[in-house]
Amino acid sequence: MKTEYVPLIPFQIKETPAMSLLRKFWTKKPYEMRDSKRPPYGAVPVEENHSNRRPSEFQYYETIQLPEIDEQRYQPQPLRPSRFDRITRLLWDLVLAIIASLFTVFGIWVVCIDGKKAGPESIGSKLFEVSQYAPTVFPVLFAAIAGSSIKSIASWRIQTTRGATIGLVEQCLGSQTITGAFLTQIRLRAVNFVAVFTVLLWCLSPLGSQASLRVISIVPSYPGKPVELTSFNTFTPYQYGYNQAATEAITSVANPMTASISAASLLATRNQDLWGNIRFPVIENLEKNSTGWMNVPKSNNMTYASLVGVPVIDLPRSGNTSFTLLGSYLSITCPVFDTIHGLNFTNFTGPDAPSPGNGNDCSWTSAWGGQQFLIALSEPCSNSLNASMTRTRNARKLIWESWDRGYAGPEKHRSPITRAICDITTIYVDANATCESLDENQSTNTCNLRSARRSVDTSHFHKNWTVFDVNISGDIKLPKGYNNGLFELLTTMFPHMDENGGLQPLIGYFIDPFHAVGSFFGESLMSPETTTAKVFETRLSQIFNSVLYLGISPSAFTGSVNMTQITQKGSTIKDTPFKFAAKNTHLQNIVRCNRPWLAVLIISSVVIFCFALVGAYLHIITIAPDLLGSISVALLQNKTEGIVGSSTWSSDEWSKNMRDTKIWLGDVQPEADVGCLALTTAAQGVPPGAIKGRLYH
Repeated sequence: MKTEYVPLIPFQIKETPAMSLLRKFWTKKPYEMRDSKRPPYGAVPVEENHSNRRPSEFQYYETIQLPEIDEQRYQPQPLRPSRFDRITRLLWDLVLAIIASLFTVFGIWVVCIDGKKAGPESIGSKLFEVSQYAPTVFPVLFAAIAGSSIKSIASWRIQTTRGATIGLVEQCLGSQTITGAFLTQIRLRAVNFVAVFTVLLWCLSPLGSQASLRVISIVPSYPGKPVELTSFNTFTPYQYGYNQAATEAITSVANPMTASISAASLLATRNQDLWGNIRFPVIENLEKNSTGWMNVPKSNNMTYASLVGVPVIDLPRSGNTSFTLLGSYLSITCPVFDTIHGLNFTNFTGPDAPSPGNGNDCSWTSAWGGQQFLIALSEPCSNSLNASMTRTRNARKLIWESWDRGYAGPEKHRSPITRAICDITTIYVDANATCESLDENQSTNTCNLRSARRSVDTSHFHKNWTVFDVNISGDIKLPKGYNNGLFELLTTMFPHMDENGGLQPLIGYFIDPFHAVGSFFGESLMSPETTTAKVFETRLSQIFNSVLYLGISPSAFTGSVNMTQITQKGSTIKDTPFKFAAKNTHLQNIVRCNRPWLAVLIISSVVIFCFALVGAYLHIITIAPDLLGSISVALLQNKTEGIVGSSTWSSDEWSKNMRDTKIWLGDVQPEADVGCLALTTAAQGVPPGAIKGRLYH
């Protein structure tokens, strides 16, 4: 079947200006007949049933329906954006500029509060919270301002008398994102001011984003003030040495001593005792030189000189308090640690008692711990001189004897006797400590030792003078037999162990200090084969130092101190409490401003603020329609004469090869009464600056 198109009868329609405009785009005449294309508007296909029919027999008439045209829309009008669009765009640009300026205000605000406290509800804390969101806001704001303003430069330039090169337009349109800003310059091989400026401008986006985050920080600070604390001089003799005071010591000293031995496993890794007193480390295990400070490690292998520490009184109830605590402790070394065979312990009170053999001591003070052990301490000869700072003496002797199995048993089956012959000296130590208050309403402090050293104070006695020799002031020699009270306490602390068949806790402490009380019975051994001399020396020193510390003032060391009573107790301890300086610091967070990042933030925010104002100004003065960057620019009439190129070129090649060619958005009909805007490569007679009053269609 063959399709035939019947021509329409010509007719006339009164042409309006709008229809005249449309007629320019009307390419097909209504009466044209084309067999190979779609029929024109108004043509109706008919079926050809008889090949010999004449065309006139099949003609008929039909009225053409043209699209309705809004004539008002196509009326000539001046180049003037609507007031609503201009006001809306101006407000939007100003809002972006104001937001950009807030980053500068933010940076200046941070400088103003630099170094001030940053409490939970302080301005510093709130600004710090704001800075966490700033890196998200800044790049979005930067892209909105920079992308729009860069495009506005191209839109403005092409309407000016100078025009704009294709390279400039392409650089502006391609640099509306940070990635495009770099790639566009590479694609166009552009090395000019616009390329450098665009790249540097977009570099401010990530820098400003990071600067808004890093310009402010909250750091801990420890402002301090001097305070005065009170402690006790540990070079003080045992206060219950006289016989009349020994009964009082059974309760006041023995009870806390028993508690300390029972809690040895708890105290093993703590530098504070059961009452929060600070324990001195065994400096001999730390030192690499004789006078330098040594770090005190926080480890389970740390060894302390005593189970009982030294109290520090008047610690502030808030903040951290740092100080250097001075003290001393007995150090026991046993060059002889062996086993002897005998039916009984050595009698140190008879005429056959062995001589101390140190040149200064002639007799002994000794005591029996039931039937299980014996302790003896050498005593000075009657003609010994009082202690003084200028005199030295040979070290006192301390002898320990105990049955290997902890009990005597039948004579025929008695075990060997473990014997240790030891020297006693005094170690003076300085310890750096920091105590942190845990509760402002209670006197609860956690103290940590940072470092320790042997004391460098030259006013101390020679190391061989001990608390068994002199009182604290050194002007009174302790009377003969004064130490009986100490030895009586050590041997009667657990009076019923022998009766119940148990091992004396003092011997048990040498074997296993963590289970010294109530866990050992007859078959346990304490001998050179099971306990080394070093372990024996350390644990014997801890026992002696614990009792001697508690013997200074049990109430003070166990937390129920009354300083008035202590200072008035007697002349022998009137100088025991001493004052020393400390520094109390309170942890507080303060605001810190990073000045280099502040400079980056201010530069970035000021540049983008100025760019937003430039964009706002260009949007106001640009009166030509903005079609750049849209496919709509292809619908705009143009007069691009003299353009020679290849149809095989890509858009990048067109831009690169024609980048120096200038284009204008100008009037291509300057002589006509009604102008026509178009892209052109040649400036027309009417300059763009004088076309504000013309009408355009």
